[in-house]
Amino acid sequence: MSNLANEDVRGQHGIKGIIKKIFQVREIVIFLLVAVLIIFMAMSNAQFLTIANARIIGNYMATDMIMGAFLTISLIAGNTDFSIGSNMGCSAFVCGLMLNHEFSIPVAILGGLVTGCLIGLLNGFVVNNLKVLPMIATMGTWMAFKGAGLMIINSSTLSNFPIEFKAIVQDGDIFGIPILIVVMVIVTLIASFLLKYVSFFHQAYFIGSNRESAELSGINVKKFVYILYILIGLFSAVAGVLSISRYGSAPSSLGQGVEFRVISALLIGGVSLNGGEGSITGTFLGILLMALISNALTLFAIDTNLQNVLIGSIMIISVAIDEANRRRQN
Repeated sequence: MSNLANEDVRGQHGIKGIIKKIFQVREIVIFLLVAVLIIFMAMSNAQFLTIANARIIGNYMATDMIMGAFLTISLIAGNTDFSIGSNMGCSAFVCGLMLNHEFSIPVAILGGLVTGCLIGLLNGFVVNNLKVLPMIATMGTWMAFKGAGLMIINSSTLSNFPIEFKAIVQDGDIFGIPILIVVMVIVTLIASFLLKYVSFFHQAYFIGSNRESAELSGINVKKFVYILYILIGLFSAVAGVLSISRYGSAPSSLGQGVEFRVISALLIGGVSLNGGEGSITGTFLGILLMALISNALTLFAIDTNLQNVLIGSIMIISVAIDEANRRRQN
C-alpha cells in the first residue's frame, strides 16, 4: 500500500511539475490568454467572429508587428528604440510631400524608406559612437523627429495622394487577404527565420546576456547595433508608408503613441528590457493580445481612452514580472 501511495504522490508531483514548467513559458501563457479572450468575445458579441472584424483586427496589428519584428531582435540584444513612432510619422510625411510635389509613386516611397533608414542610422551612431544609453538616445530622437515631422507638414494633414498610391493598401489583396496583413506575415516570418537560423541575428541572445563577453568572443557588437537600428528604421518607414496608403492621408498625429503600444506588446510577449530573452512568436502573440483588447473595447463601446490606461498598466506589470523572474534566476 505504501508503495502505491508513494507512486501516487510522485505522479501528482510529476504532473504539477510539468504544469509549472508549461506556465513558465511566456508564449504559452500569452497564447492561453489570447484563446480565453477570443472565446469570451465570440460568446459575448456576434460581430466578433465575422470576416470583416477579423480584417479589422489584422489591419490594426499589422503595422505594429511590422515595426515590432526587428525591434524584438534589437531588444533581445539589449537595445530598445523609442523613436519608432516618430520615425513612422516622419518617413510617411516625406513620402506624402513627395507625392504632393508630383514625384512618381516608386520614388516617393523610396524617399520615405530612405528617411527611415537614415533615422535608424542616426540612432546607431548615437548609441555606438556617442555612448548614449539606447533608451535615452532613442527618446531624444523620438522627440527630435516628432518635432521635425510636424515642421515638415506645418502641423497639418497631407492629402490629395494619387489614386494608384491609395489603392496599394485600400484595394490590394492576395487571395482575398489584405496586403497589409500579407506584408505583416512576410516580415514576421523573415525576422523569425533570421533570429533562429542566421548566426548574425541569433547572436542577439549572446549580446543581450553579456555584451562584454560577446565582444571578447569576437562578435562585432557595433556592426550589429548599426544594422539592427537601420532595419528598425526601414520597417518603421514601411509601416508609415503603408499607413498613409491605407488612410488616404497623412494626419499630423500619425505614429504618436505607437512606440509605447509596441514596446508594451513586446514586454507582454516575453522580451526582456534587460536583454537576452524573447522571441518573434511571443511578440506576435503580445501584439495580437493588444489588438484583441482594443477590438473588445470598440465592440462593447467602451471609452477608447481606457486603452491607454490598460497599456500603461500592462507595461508596468510586464516589467515587474520580468524583474521578478530575473531576480529568481539570479
